[in-house]
Amino acid sequence: MRIIYLTDIHDGLRGLKEVLLGTECDLYLFSGDIIYKAFFNPERIIEFVTLQEDMYRIMDDIKEDINPYDYATRAVRFPEKYQPNVVEKSHDYRRLFHQAAKTMKEKYELIEIIIQKYAKAPVWLLPGNYDIDLQYSALYERDLHRKTFDMEGLKFAGYGGAPVITSGIPEKLAVKFHEYNRNGKNYSEPEDFFKEENPDIVVIHNPAYGFLDKIPSFGHVGSQGIRRYLDDYTPSLVVSGHVHEDQGIVKKGKTVFLNPSNFGPVDSVFGFQPGGFFSEIELEKDLVKKVKLNRLSDHSIRQLLEVDCSGDKLGLVHVSSDSEVSAEDFIR
Repeated sequence: MRIIYLTDIHDGLRGLKEVLLGTECDLYLFSGDIIYKAFFNPERIIEFVTLQEDMYRIMDDIKEDINPYDYATRAVRFPEKYQPNVVEKSHDYRRLFHQAAKTMKEKYELIEIIIQKYAKAPVWLLPGNYDIDLQYSALYERDLHRKTFDMEGLKFAGYGGAPVITSGIPEKLAVKFHEYNRNGKNYSEPEDFFKEENPDIVVIHNPAYGFLDKIPSFGHVGSQGIRRYLDDYTPSLVVSGHVHEDQGIVKKGKTVFLNPSNFGPVDSVFGFQPGGFFSEIELEKDLVKKVKLNRLSDHSIRQLLEVDCSGDKLGLVHVSSDSEVSAEDFIR
């Protein structure tokens, strides 16, 4: 089986079309952050982010688990209980919230059209922290969040989202990453989900703790629950994204871990990341045989690295002379 895997598309729809046109495979997997901006107008983005931050500040003293949209809805329905400036901000927040949701749904409709027109193999995908729950979108039939499917004798299972609040995204509509550690008690929905399903292929947006999840000057940020699951179970392949800075491939026992880094361009605290990265994965039955790291740049697909995954340790097969990624950095 040959899989084309890419993550963190970040509104890179032209590039997505070019990959679908320029590749052949049995399956496409996309794992989150399909969208990057909830508005086409930059001024609306700034206005919504500012209002979102204002709403969180207003809610600081509330000892209640409530999101800004629901709080704003209360203020609009019972204005006599709130300060006039809070009611005014609540009206503005709800208006922009609905505009953001509408724009994002329109983008998902466009992505579905691109997939239907250009994909030559089945496509499954996950929402990330920049997405709303895909059950509310035109992509709902492809959504792999908390779902499974079987293909060529292999079981695939996915869990999307990440345990962060993303500015500029309608937070009430986002997928909740249900995991916490409170008063010494641990709960992880993804851990329970993967243990129950015991898949051959794990598709996640947020990586497992300790596996391709390290942010420079900060450390590991991955899921403790998914890590506990992986300490006890051995899927053939774990593909993740979210942490663009920890691009690489790792093999632990039978399991291959892969993060090709972001496909779509993105601004971050580490500077502009142009992206274009995606992977081609070859499996023979339930074993990963080869992984290729490719890059789309200037409307052309280039192979950067090829890695042999069939042995106990990963081995470099080929590295392009013009590869932007070194084998030493990519192969761990």
